[in-house]
Amino acid sequence: MDSNDFLLLSLAVTGLALLVSLFVSTSERAVIEESPISGWKKFTIRPEALAGGGNQRTLVSSQEGGELEVLSGNSGSFPIKIGHRKHGALLVIEKPLLSLKSSLKMSLLGQPWIQIRTGRKGGIPRLVGVGTRMADEVPEAGSLRLNGDLPAREYEIRIREKVAATVFREQADDSVDGSCYRVALPEGIPELPFLALIVGLEVELAACARPARTLSLES
Repeated sequence: MDSNDFLLLSLAVTGLALLVSLFVSTSERAVIEESPISGWKKFTIRPEALAGGGNQRTLVSSQEGGELEVLSGNSGSFPIKIGHRKHGALLVIEKPLLSLKSSLKMSLLGQPWIQIRTGRKGGIPRLVGVGTRMADEVPEAGSLRLNGDLPAREYEIRIREKVAATVFREQADDSVDGSCYRVALPEGIPELPFLALIVGLEVELAACARPARTLSLES
């Protein structure tokens, strides 16, 4: 083998190594992009707790053992109070009796926070602030964006363009109930406001009088 042949062989081996390295790097990046919620905090939502009746009171549970329970009311009987038996209600959902449009009023930690209205085209939910000054860690209605398929429980909640919560279907390990679904939240983000909003959206879905009015979200 002369020097030219050796040089060509070396270039070929180097090129192959670079291609393999690039492929591995691209594959790893694709896995990360396909699983953006890896390492996020996971919660299980149990909608049957909102239906009333039965012994199921646990509405939200986490892998770390935290829970939110339905303390009183249900999707057909308002107000709905959600929180802890020892610490009382953290979230209260009300349905105004005198309203021109269907809406739900949500209070968080004793303060009026958001109204969920469904009067826009296609039944797309509209989040409306109530003018109450909340703590800095509680997002304002105008900063929240919804993307995905709400009836399928496959959607995102964004604060402007940043994903703050992902809702998805996955059979919970400790439950055989197919109605359960999951929520993933990034580390370092306040949990209660986003879990509260997801619960409010669940109540609104249950309150839709006609199947044709089931909600969908803009992509």
